[in-house]
Amino acid sequence: MAIKVMIVDDSPFSRTLIADALREGGYEVVGEADSLEMALEVYNEQKPDVVTMDIAMPENDGFEVSRALLRNDPETKIILSSSMKDEETEIEAKRIGISGYVQKPIEAEALFDIIKKVLSPDLLFKDLMHEGLDIFKEALAQNITRMAKTPVDFAGNMDIEAPYISNGVTAVIGIIGQYSGTMLLDLSSETAEKLAGTILHREAKNTDEVLAMVSELANIIGGVACSMLNKREKAYKFRVSPPSMFHGNSAELVSPMVKIQKSLANTEFGEIFLGVGFKKGSTLWM
Repeated sequence: MAIKVMIVDDSPFSRTLIADALREGGYEVVGEADSLEMALEVYNEQKPDVVTMDIAMPENDGFEVSRALLRNDPETKIILSSSMKDEETEIEAKRIGISGYVQKPIEAEALFDIIKKVLSPDLLFKDLMHEGLDIFKEALAQNITRMAKTPVDFAGNMDIEAPYISNGVTAVIGIIGQYSGTMLLDLSSETAEKLAGTILHREAKNTDEVLAMVSELANIIGGVACSMLNKREKAYKFRVSPPSMFHGNSAELVSPMVKIQKSLANTEFGEIFLGVGFKKGSTLWM
């Protein structure tokens, strides 16, 4: 599906140049506007993916129109277009929430590159939400099989709709990179003890040794999964923080800022809960 673009510029000639370049590049020009009122009307009718915005316009300048569009829809992606490029303009554009900048006279390839970069955080995030949990499931299965010599199968993926109550032992891994995230690994104390005994080839000496095993297992799963994601898309730049450990049947896990997807791994030792979630960061200035 073609990316939809709206052009805001008071010059008919500039609008024609930009529109022709966009259409030749495979984009869909869904509307043009030369004023604040028309920009709002066209935007709400057409819902473009991105808006190109001239700065110098007679009644309301590009900054004023951009503020109005962002108040109307905070998710609006705006690319400023101007013959001027200076530090003061960039600072104001970033403060308002404008996503990118291209200098006039606009070169088609430069405009296409900016559009791609401005939209890429959203496109990447959609890909991540689609494949993220499955990559972590693959990392869990690989490493349980490798370390405990036992197969793993999974129940279907689901979203966590309410606070999750721990089964006894929980490792929480923070994920840092293009998007911040969380991985939860949770299992009963009995399952953790059985798994630790199999990996160690002996019974665990105490609770601390069981917790240390779960912590290291979570760290390995998180690190392997992030490496797999980074290999697929270098822009993720994911890395993991050290695990935080919780144990006790009454622990309640809440992540209000991150939507967690979950799956249950079935093993001969018992069920292992796997939860993974990410959130978008702020808009990147390109």
